[in-house]
Amino acid sequence: MEPYEEAHLIVAAIRVGLYQKQSPPTIDEVCSILNISVEAGLSACRSLRELGIIDMSEDPFSIKLTIANHLEIEKLPRKAKEEDNLAKELEQFMAKKKDMDKKVDAIKADLKKKKQAMHNSIEEKLRKEIEKMKKNN
Repeated sequence: MEPYEEAHLIVAAIRVGLYQKQSPPTIDEVCSILNISVEAGLSACRSLRELGIIDMSEDPFSIKLTIANHLEIEKLPRKAKEEDNLAKELEQFMAKKKDMDKKVDAIKADLKKKKQAMHNSIEEKLRKEIEKMKKNN
């Protein structure tokens, strides 16, 4: 998942948890809302804490999450890079397809020439055979 989307999901889950319990949700509650493992959620939350997007307060029994500066999410990379990669891959595919089409056309033209040469050869042999038959009669 992209960091941008992941950050939005975690912040939204924190808001949902805050709304439901009227107190900052724990990392377990946020992970439960998002249906992800606590380890993955903790790793993502630590990254977001380093960026100043969320705050984590630890007590002996749990880790509570609050939103610090959600506007920092907009500085995270988005899917645009993936779309650019997809566009590049599509261009490469189309270029390869054009090359392959050119090769197929060249092979078809070569086969057509060979076929015409074979027909000409057969026609020439038939003419010679007809001339021999005329001379023999």
